[in-house]
Amino acid sequence: MRRLNRLSAIALSSTMLATFGFAPAYAQDAQAEEESYENEPIIVTATLRAMDVQDIPIAVTAVAPETLERQGVADIKNLASISPSFNIQSSQTETQGTSIKIRGVGTTGNNTGLESSVGVFIDGVYQSRPGVALGDLVDLERLEILRGPQGTLFGRNTSAGALNITTRRPSLSEFEGFANASYGNYDFMNVQAGVSVPIAQDVAAVRVSGTWRKRDGFLKSATGATSNDRDRYMLRGQLYVEPNSDVSIRILADYSKVDEKCCDAVVMRETELQPFFAFHGLTSDGIDQVGRPALQNLSTNGQQYLNSSKQWGVSGELKWDFGGAKLTSITAYRDFQSQSSQDDFVGLQIYSVGTKGVTAAPGTPPNGDNIKAFTQELRLQGTAFNDKLDWLIGGFYGKEKIEAQGVMTLGADFQRANSAFNFGPAAGVNPLFALTALGNGGIPVNSNGANAVNLFDQEATTF
Repeated sequence: MRRLNRLSAIALSSTMLATFGFAPAYAQDAQAEEESYENEPIIVTATLRAMDVQDIPIAVTAVAPETLERQGVADIKNLASISPSFNIQSSQTETQGTSIKIRGVGTTGNNTGLESSVGVFIDGVYQSRPGVALGDLVDLERLEILRGPQGTLFGRNTSAGALNITTRRPSLSEFEGFANASYGNYDFMNVQAGVSVPIAQDVAAVRVSGTWRKRDGFLKSATGATSNDRDRYMLRGQLYVEPNSDVSIRILADYSKVDEKCCDAVVMRETELQPFFAFHGLTSDGIDQVGRPALQNLSTNGQQYLNSSKQWGVSGELKWDFGGAKLTSITAYRDFQSQSSQDDFVGLQIYSVGTKGVTAAPGTPPNGDNIKAFTQELRLQGTAFNDKLDWLIGGFYGKEKIEAQGVMTLGADFQRANSAFNFGPAAGVNPLFALTALGNGGIPVNSNGANAVNLFDQEATTF
């Protein structure tokens, strides 16, 4: 992509100069520069080695950081704009209900325990869940989208493909820095900055980078609540030490926090049983904004949606060249916590999920996940027989612990709304509600405020 953009710039410059009569001389320079760029290799690490993208037997989309900036791709969710085969979707929450697909293949489900079919690796560290990987893209060296099964080199959970992201290393020889900011509609603001400082010339350096992004929500309900906003920041620091040409040590640490309102939705089709709600004392089915007008006005019917998370991680990378072989060791630990509150997508008080929903009972615990993961990878690679054999052996160990808490509270309209689906007034109140009274001494049961708190544990060890 960089090559194509450069050639486009050459063609544009050639057209402008031709107006002033300089075309013949510049055409020769342009041709020479074009040949130079055609011979320039695009280096990727899709095979866990630094190789020319044309020499590897894998379908790879290699994206330069400059391309991400030009396309306004600030996080993983927007990668589909530059790679149509990559798709990521969120249902109800971004931290718990995110699904990544490549070539249309992926794991779908609003369950944190489901294993993803697309693996995400940042600086060689496996991000155990899609919600954990939804960070901002800042200060990158390269980004690679690997299409198709990658289990041979990247392990499990890569049956559909992998996303391999590498951040920029500190410079050992010179001071570096960057900063950029952008502003857009819905009061969108995005600020990125970073600095690299040598602390021992050609031996050690540190690099610190970060990003802050904020945007107002673009969906608005009849209550005035907005949804699908952005409010997040991330900081990353790293130490890079290269005592000699054979050994390098890289230590990274990062922290990020998200506090957003996600994910309400526009209702495109109303139930055919809407008239029957009146027979049960409800003025409507709670859907006042529906269809194309709702889509054009970005209007919803729900209440408040909240989705927050925070995570931190540390990793260490050791590379050692023994002459005949090169050792790579990557050790990492990550801690991720999330909370969410969701409504029922309609104006009625049917149910709430989490602590801050309209119908949530006092003292209800939060709805969310706590994910802790430790990973260790070792690789030994080299060549033999005058580079006719390129070999690599390695091992991987991972231990993950998930605590997922699911909380739901029923509201005042739950019974009447469900009775409306009982063939309207033909059968009266849903007979299932009448049966509950039999087990309560004949006293009718009121579901308003009834709640359930479920705690799920999952532990996994992989090698």
